Formats: sequence, C-alpha cells, structure tokens
Amino acid sequence: MADVSVNFLHPTDGRQLNVTLDDRFTAQEAVAEQIAANFISPSSEGYGLAIKGGSIIGPDQSFENASVEDNTTIRILPATDAGKR
Repeated sequence: MADVSVNFLHPTDGRQLNVTLDDRFTAQEAVAEQIAANFISPSSEGYGLAIKGGSIIGPDQSFENASVEDNTTIRILPATDAGKR
C-alpha cells in the first residue's frame, strides 16, 4: 500500500485536479471520488480512465496494478456504448 499523487484531466475543459490517493484505489473508485468532489458531473454512461499517452485503466484495476506513478496525468474519458457487452 502506498499513496500516489496524480493529476486528473477533465474530459471537456482541460482543467487538472491534483489528488493524492491510495494506489489500491480502482479506476471506478477514483471516478466516484471525482464525482463526489464535483470535478466531473455524474453520467449515466459513466467514465473511464487512461494514463495520458499510455494505456486504459480497467474499471476494476487498481492504480498500483496499472503501474501508475507519482505525477502521472490521468485522462477522464466519457464512456460510450462502444465495446459494451
């Protein structure tokens, strides 16, 4: 268990929010925290996360498992119907 400091990039206006969180947080939990902090609005489609210039972080994947390091920028991506089962 460790804390990691990341920058969340807003999906539409480019604002950034620096957050320190437990690296055991999943992408889904991190999105919920961004909604609770009023950084992003709730969406019926939901959101995904991706490391800027890198890979997508799965909803149930922890930041530790995704190898997220301090000062990483995380893009918040509006979810679409593409790829849903």
